[in-house]
Amino acid sequence: MSAPFDELTAGRRAWIARAGLTELATTVGRPGHAAVAARPDLLARLDQHAAAIRESLGGTLLDPVALAGYAAAIRDAARESGDTLDDWSAPTWPMLRLLAVCTLTHC
Repeated sequence: MSAPFDELTAGRRAWIARAGLTELATTVGRPGHAAVAARPDLLARLDQHAAAIRESLGGTLLDPVALAGYAAAIRDAARESGDTLDDWSAPTWPMLRLLAVCTLTHC
């Protein structure tokens, strides 16, 4: 049985966050950045999402643990609604939001 997230040490929370962000980089970041490179019209939308995340999480120095939690909540809600998060020919709001997390964390 594992301890609740709040009871974990800061180092363990950071490790879990990095693992989640690494997975996000693989599943969303790499294909998303390739799509943006091929479709420059997505760049402005991506920048807007990144700015909104910065604002909602409180500034320019973003905590990786907070970003990982934010991304997990968006990913889980998207998957529950049936979004497969993989059609970059018509990216959805959650896809762009998750790609913005990748951009902010350089993942």
